Amino acid sequence: MQDFNSKTAFITGGGSGVGLGIAKAFAKEGANIVIGDIQTDRLENAEQELRKITDAILSIEIDTTDIAALQNASDRINAHFGPVSILCNNAGIGGGGKVLETPEEKWRRVTEVNLWGPLNGVRVFLPGMLERGNPGHIVNTASFSGIQGHHSQGAYGTSKFAAVGFSEFLRNDLEGTNVSASVLCPHVVDTPIFYPDLKPTEITEIQARREKMPWLKEIAVSPDTVGDQVVAGVRSNELYIFCDGEDSRKMLETRCSDLIAAMDRQFPK
Repeated sequence: MQDFNSKTAFITGGGSGVGLGIAKAFAKEGANIVIGDIQTDRLENAEQELRKITDAILSIEIDTTDIAALQNASDRINAHFGPVSILCNNAGIGGGGKVLETPEEKWRRVTEVNLWGPLNGVRVFLPGMLERGNPGHIVNTASFSGIQGHHSQGAYGTSKFAAVGFSEFLRNDLEGTNVSASVLCPHVVDTPIFYPDLKPTEITEIQARREKMPWLKEIAVSPDTVGDQVVAGVRSNELYIFCDGEDSRKMLETRCSDLIAAMDRQFPK
């Protein structure tokens, strides 16, 4: 997919962070922008920021775990802009911690949002995209925690591994059609996932929280950088979209070398 002008992009979790960065990037490409989020205060702030770029903006309060709500959103988008051509299943929640120290309800909630949310989006929007036969693209937001297991990521990392696999199989299914799929795998992005209890307007409090996480400033990329990478990745039809070439590369090399080493030990050449 090369031309995004006047195409409709729907970005879930678009009220802040990575989702807002993606929305801004596609807005600069001339797309009609629809942002969905469960937090109305973030939606309002995001819409104001996006209107500095475009007037072609629609915001929808949405819970992606509710497939009926997504169908209603689809109807609203069709009436306002026409059908969706770019679907970014970005809404997600954190859930780190050791496996046995993570409550069952947290496991279920994280999986429901981070895996079933994207699956619901695909079930609602993909049939129409295929039926129309026009160029389309789906981006599922995972994480580098879904590429290489590191630290105690518990429920979060497991859900993101699932999102990567889901995207790979979806891409296989879409071969030979005009629709394709990518999986976004950022490492560390400076987003409200690190301070979910703070509102966007609480700038002083957010800065104070960042100061307590110096590593965040050292290795994190901005949501705008991620948005630019998504646009570029969709344009070049990348399966995996990465957001930094240093820490991610080191972890990817470790992952691949560990797999090959295990194969060599068990099945020597």
